[in-house]
Amino acid sequence: MKLIEEIIDLLSSGEFNLKIALLKTKVLLHKLGEKELLDWVNCELKGYSGNESVPDYRILHVTIMGNVSNMAYRYSNQTLPVMHLDEVIRERLVTKYLMDGIAVIEQYSKQENLNISVAPEFYPYLSEGYDSSYQVENAWAVHSAGAMTQILTEVNSRLLDFVLALSEKFPSEMDSDEMKTRSKEVGVSDLFNNAVFGDNATIVVGDSNTQTIKNSVIKNDLPSLIEVLKQHKVSDEDIAELETSIENDNSSDEIKEGKYGTEVSNWMGKMIGKAASTAWDVKVGAAGSLLATAISKFYGF
Repeated sequence: MKLIEEIIDLLSSGEFNLKIALLKTKVLLHKLGEKELLDWVNCELKGYSGNESVPDYRILHVTIMGNVSNMAYRYSNQTLPVMHLDEVIRERLVTKYLMDGIAVIEQYSKQENLNISVAPEFYPYLSEGYDSSYQVENAWAVHSAGAMTQILTEVNSRLLDFVLALSEKFPSEMDSDEMKTRSKEVGVSDLFNNAVFGDNATIVVGDSNTQTIKNSVIKNDLPSLIEVLKQHKVSDEDIAELETSIENDNSSDEIKEGKYGTEVSNWMGKMIGKAASTAWDVKVGAAGSLLATAISKFYGF
């Protein structure tokens, strides 16, 4: 597909064109009928709304620097001690969540000696690391060299993995209906979650709202799958039925070929029907992605 090839060219050009690549990916997902996958793309474009939704590659561990003085001496640009601080305060100071949109991160990556301000109310706590005659005049945080570039590289690499996987599944031009049908056949949501979130599946629940719940499903570990389903309000009765379906499908040819067995497929269809009828309190557009991602992770597909 031409649009996929355009995104691949942008991401593999050696220059960061992430804003354009993400916008084109947004168009692509709409064309594929995979709007429920847009949360990550939108968050990278617009920024994240809260710490709990920020992915690991955007969490920085920083060093606290500052100027310290007493009546006789002044020491500038010093690394300030933090181990004496209460754990909650220390973690708040040395952990930085980068919530800005990708265009802002690109600008940060071009700046040298980029500092992160530390609020003055923390200065008295930081001063406690010195002799009582000294006080911290001001403080700031610094991140490691290349930290911003590394964030860009992570986003670029994850998005490229996704579109490269797509390019193998969509080799030619298709009309809108054909694209949406093909998308469901090849499991675009699985390709996306595998490329963007890796083995620790981030299962997105919502219709383009920033509403994410992170869960780890471990290959062949039924308790981890059950835990994810319980957190997403799947009933004990439905979970028990899935357990039976998984056991009955164990020796099926479909599983050997890397596909869902007949009973698990029927169970998934039943659950999507429940979502559509509101018998399961998950939006129908997100139900398929949630189940496909979690169960695929369990099987290791």
